[in-house]
Amino acid sequence: MRRSKWIYLSAMVLVIAAAMLFAFLDGDDDVVRYHQHREQPGEEELGSCSVCGGQNDLCTHLPIISIDTGGQSIPGNPVRDPDGTLLYYETAEDGAGEIRVSIRTYEKEGVYHHPEDEPDQTAAALFRIRGNSSRNFDKKSYRIKLVDENDPEQSNARALLGMAKGDEWSLHGPFLDKTLIRNYMWMNISAQVMGYAPGVRFCEVLIDGEYQGLYVLMETIDVSPQRVNLTEYRDGDAIFSYMVRLEPRPDAQKQIDNFNFYTMRTEQGSGIELVYPGTSSQTEAVREYVKTDFSEIERYLYSYEMAKDPDSCWEYLDLDSFVDYYILQEYLAVSDAFSASTYFYKDVRGKLHIGPVWDYNNVLDNFFTDLSESDFLLDQKGWFAPLMKSGLFVDRVISRYRELRQGVLSDAYIDQYAQEVEVWLGSAIDRNFEVWGYSFDVDQLSVDERRSPTAGRDALTLEELNPSTHEEALEWMLQYAAGRGAWLDEHIEALRQYCHPSRNASEVTD
Repeated sequence: MRRSKWIYLSAMVLVIAAAMLFAFLDGDDDVVRYHQHREQPGEEELGSCSVCGGQNDLCTHLPIISIDTGGQSIPGNPVRDPDGTLLYYETAEDGAGEIRVSIRTYEKEGVYHHPEDEPDQTAAALFRIRGNSSRNFDKKSYRIKLVDENDPEQSNARALLGMAKGDEWSLHGPFLDKTLIRNYMWMNISAQVMGYAPGVRFCEVLIDGEYQGLYVLMETIDVSPQRVNLTEYRDGDAIFSYMVRLEPRPDAQKQIDNFNFYTMRTEQGSGIELVYPGTSSQTEAVREYVKTDFSEIERYLYSYEMAKDPDSCWEYLDLDSFVDYYILQEYLAVSDAFSASTYFYKDVRGKLHIGPVWDYNNVLDNFFTDLSESDFLLDQKGWFAPLMKSGLFVDRVISRYRELRQGVLSDAYIDQYAQEVEVWLGSAIDRNFEVWGYSFDVDQLSVDERRSPTAGRDALTLEELNPSTHEEALEWMLQYAAGRGAWLDEHIEALRQYCHPSRNASEVTD
């Protein structure tokens, strides 16, 4: 497969240039983030890889994850009626939502890996297809729940591919994202902005010996010292730390009847799920406490007190997290913000935070509908509408945005980062598209697997809306990022209109 000319720049030149650039363009000085492509050697550093002959003749500098299902069907595929309405998700033969599998990882750094090698780790796991829209793609994404070999009810946290220990993992298979790098790249950059985002590692995946392509193993959002570090809940605690998330089609067993839900301020079909404490601890008293506490904050955002003094909300909300989260979501044009995959957490010791970020597969105009690069997309969506009335929030958003555009959100940093990742991935890109290359042919894709003409881009054909090569997909992403940044640079001050006294005075009556 053809690559753009800059992909073949000397690896040494890139490393030297990157080192100089990253030393100058830093994010949060307190954040130490492991960037796999910077820390692990690429193909040029390792030299030629002699194919051993064997399973798929696979020889890769990336980690390998090999999954053995024992011939079972993997649960989680959506089943729809002729009109496309979701009926249910497929289950295992015994009706379960997950199957028991065996996992082997080949993850030692600084060497080539082959499926015939001795694995670095083996583990038992529960396994299923995961995702919302991505369940419709031919290339699936999966949930991995590591369990005890002898007791599948008992979790078994492991440190996979160099990440901190955890028992639940997401195996993301980029399909709609033809760059292959959105989740990896933007999770890492988001961590430099916000302090934590799920850890990510590229790997190549085999299922029952069949090569599946390039994947990204991701930490899931969970409460632990290495992920979201909250004070641990103990049974019977009257006041405690919690985490919730806004999701479409929320699980009824986890959903709470919060203020925005029953006053219909939440997007239709979406709801708040209680993530922590976990389901085994979600007594009626626990659910009532979270519902009351979270609803009181929501109610305050739409209250007379908030209208009279918009800055007063920061007594309850963590300002920095909301500022950084808004900037990232607005800059990246995240269509899901306050619709899906939106997390909040509150430690018993502090205020309510928004985040961590999740699911960057569709950012920077890789979505099914048009996301203009020349407009504010989230300024009046969800909680951001009342928060924009706060002059403190708007001032901080503008100053923080200007600061980040000189650092990790600068065009130079973003372009350099993408180029460096592409060089490091090397031949893994070609191997991936040997399997999934047909995804560049729009005639071979369903309407759920491609971008289609919609309002705002109805004059474009399918071919014009969908990249025809990996190189083109990458170019489109970087062009959109540059255009988005240029527009925000020019218009970010316009956010002040929402906090101007003349705009908000009519809402306050003495």
